[in-house]
Amino acid sequence: MKNINIKSFLVYSFILCTSVACVNEKFDTPSTNNLCESLTANKKVTDFTTQAPTSGFTTHKADDIIEAVVTSSDEGGTFYKSISFESIDNGSGTVGFSIPVDQSNLHTEFEPGRKVYIKMNGLSYTNKNASTIIGEIFNNETPNNTADDQVGRISFVTYKNIIKKSCENVGEERIVKKPLFINQILNDSYINKLIELKDVQFLDASVGKKYFDPTLNNLGSATNHLITDLNGNKIIVRISEFAKFASKIISNKNGKIRGILTKFGSDYQFIPRTERDIQLTEDRKEVDLAPALGGSALTYSGSFTENFDTYTAGSVTTGTKDFPKYINDPLLGSKYWYVTSFSSNKYIVMSAFNSASSGQEQNNKSYFIVPVDFTAANSMSFKTQDRFNTGSVLKVYYSTNYVPFSKVSDASLTDITSNFTIASGTLTGTTKPFVNSGVFNFPVNLTGNGYIIFEYSGGYSLSPARTTTIHIDDIVVN
Repeated sequence: MKNINIKSFLVYSFILCTSVACVNEKFDTPSTNNLCESLTANKKVTDFTTQAPTSGFTTHKADDIIEAVVTSSDEGGTFYKSISFESIDNGSGTVGFSIPVDQSNLHTEFEPGRKVYIKMNGLSYTNKNASTIIGEIFNNETPNNTADDQVGRISFVTYKNIIKKSCENVGEERIVKKPLFINQILNDSYINKLIELKDVQFLDASVGKKYFDPTLNNLGSATNHLITDLNGNKIIVRISEFAKFASKIISNKNGKIRGILTKFGSDYQFIPRTERDIQLTEDRKEVDLAPALGGSALTYSGSFTENFDTYTAGSVTTGTKDFPKYINDPLLGSKYWYVTSFSSNKYIVMSAFNSASSGQEQNNKSYFIVPVDFTAANSMSFKTQDRFNTGSVLKVYYSTNYVPFSKVSDASLTDITSNFTIASGTLTGTTKPFVNSGVFNFPVNLTGNGYIIFEYSGGYSLSPARTTTIHIDDIVVN
């Protein structure tokens, strides 16, 4: 057994404890004065954003400084090695821009609301997707070929010498733009800014799915969801597969969402920074996702036949949806009645079916509304044809107090469906003859101008999914 030199051991222990301060286990919080600086900006952000080229880049070669406030955060994993900023408002408004940085966990240094100084000397800037990007040149690993150079990330070695943290944090409540509706932010001036949208909810196709769902609009390792406001305006909400809340389930509720506006091509994309930015706490609202079409030449007649021969037959994208004499109004979902044909016979069609999960709406309720002079009219009939029948989807009403282009649900409706024979039982795409509905005689006390209303009601929220295809032809009023 070896002997230990006690004197040497004590000396070594003293030196070690002095180096790591083991004589005091209480660690004081570092002073922010050692971590932040106070510099003077001599240039405005707009001096660069207004000059940023959309092709190529410009490199700045002067000792100039700009100041801005951080808006984004990589805390939640939706932003990666990039910081979004907003310029300081000096009375002339603000402008957003971004800086890519080859470093992660940037929120621990540059949290939202933190004012920073940016030393521009040697940095390059460009305009891409309507956003100014400031960074260092990336040569695509071809140093002898400058033609493929582009603005890229600032090196993790140099970024702290370029982006200088100030000692001032104005707080994100002072910079967030709120409350706003979706249509208000579909503007390049909001890109890279922090925004709070009110009265929004995810579309049916996303409800119950994960924030990152590879089966639903999976583009570039992220899922593009759609949210809507109460006016039916929509915007993409993009969630990365690396988001810390990527596996969480999307709520069906309504509320507010805070995030950063970005743009890719012509598409505006809204990016929440963390799960905390998504505050859906209110009951889901009834939203008209698709405006009523047609109705530009409503005529109240007591005798007519509509066989749809004068309209363009086609697919869901090419067949006529806008009928001047009628109103085509999806109350729930976004699917319209449209004109199609088979063996030269034209008719209108509606179905909740969609083979792509991204297009499978939870609820579809779509109305085809026909004006009628009930004083002059005595009866009505029509023909129907069904395919891929998964349950009854068609109802027929009349109404005398429906107001054109208002919500059908606000009107008094009389259900007359049981008076008709409606096609049923066709489980496949086999074409069977149209079925005559039979004649319904209007009540003698039904007078004045009003409407016959055909209602398709189905969707994927039902069990099993109600996706029957229904065709209507030869609407006759006598």
